[in-house]
Amino acid sequence: MRVLVSGIDGFVGSHAAEFLLAQPNVEVHGTVLLGAPVTNVAHLSTRLHLHTVDIRSESQVEELFFSVRPQRVIHLAGQAFVPASVSNPTGTFDVNIQGGITVLEAARKFREREGWEPSLLIVSTGEVYGKVDPGRQPITEDFPLSPINPYAASKASLDMIAQAYMRTFGMHLVIVRPFTHVGPRQNPSFVCSDFGKRFAEIARGNSAPTIHAGNLSARRDFTDVRDIVRAYWMLFDQTSNEVVFNVCASRVFQISEVIDLYREITGIDVEVTTEPGRVRPYDVTLLHGSNERLVRITGWSPEYSFHQTLTDLFEYWKRQLAYPQ
Repeated sequence: MRVLVSGIDGFVGSHAAEFLLAQPNVEVHGTVLLGAPVTNVAHLSTRLHLHTVDIRSESQVEELFFSVRPQRVIHLAGQAFVPASVSNPTGTFDVNIQGGITVLEAARKFREREGWEPSLLIVSTGEVYGKVDPGRQPITEDFPLSPINPYAASKASLDMIAQAYMRTFGMHLVIVRPFTHVGPRQNPSFVCSDFGKRFAEIARGNSAPTIHAGNLSARRDFTDVRDIVRAYWMLFDQTSNEVVFNVCASRVFQISEVIDLYREITGIDVEVTTEPGRVRPYDVTLLHGSNERLVRITGWSPEYSFHQTLTDLFEYWKRQLAYPQ
């Protein structure tokens, strides 16, 4: 089976590549940007088929589909950092919306010419639900989309566009709305990776035992990225009439609890200071997803405890600091 992963050298893409290569009879193709270092998949490079493609280019993506002839496509490529979307909304809309449309169009044109189409998995986000009253959570797939930042708006747009393609053209696709996911190789711009790197720096004696944080009372539904990509794969085989799936562990941790878990894992005590500049008005204070539909239809359940995820992230940063890329 030929599987195409857009943005395969990203955080989630690299874990998807590892997972797919462990499956029997799967040939893995992936898109990368021109000049990208592809550090996250360097250890897999001899086993992957990498294609330099601008996901926004209709001609490049079309050509890719007709040359690879993928049977399954996981569309991950895009801009995923909320503050970056606030500083550059236009760029975020361009890559997240236009990039998604080029993938949908390439699949549609492939079907028109070849008579069959690849199965598509379009990655949205749990951020599309916006600020939901805590008393109404956990959030199910039936909740209205109410994005409160440009990143979430770009994903909500693609989410609805993909559903329109399904209804208009009868395309076979699944839309996933993953909640916060965490794991090795995550950019330290994200909170769990940021803290993991800081604890690793403290452990190596490179930094004072101080953590700078934003809103310590914010609560997130954290899921290990390796569980996330396994859920994506399982959803290709689901035969229900459902199209949209939350992907989350449906367990919530406060940001202060993340620091406490790192203290427990590392044996390092730290002083925590809150910096007003890290408290962003467009952040959601509670995001708790319901995974009932996903579990009921696929039988999926998370295999990694949050403790294990943070342990692996801390060990990753220790290795990175000892042997920087």
